[in-house]
Amino acid sequence: MSTKAIIAGLLGGVVSFLLGWLVWGILLHDTMNSYSNMACMRSEDDMNIPLIFVAQIIWGLLFAYIFSKWSTINSFSSGATAGAILSVGISIVVDLMFYATSTMMTSLTVLGIDIGANLVVGAIFGGVIGWWLGRK
Repeated sequence: MSTKAIIAGLLGGVVSFLLGWLVWGILLHDTMNSYSNMACMRSEDDMNIPLIFVAQIIWGLLFAYIFSKWSTINSFSSGATAGAILSVGISIVVDLMFYATSTMMTSLTVLGIDIGANLVVGAIFGGVIGWWLGRK
């Protein structure tokens, strides 16, 4: 992976981490808790924030690799489109599996909310990665 793609991935990972904190940690916190079985979740004091950060960096690097090696994504708009499509597709699969196999998600409403949130976050952080890859 090129230096440009690595920087794009790191930048995308940081944006994804911050947006995740804003969207799921603040804006949707109460909504997601009211529709989900949070008995399986760690308390906020017990969450491993550095590990969440590492996961988001890996997420950003994965998208940057896909964008730089398998496509011609080199603008905010093309990155936003690809980021939204990938994020929605992945979240549909993961959310349906959680719904089908666990009590973590107890309502189809929460699936729709989570998929919509993933669309927005994926579009923004995908756009940032695409923007960085298109820089001269």
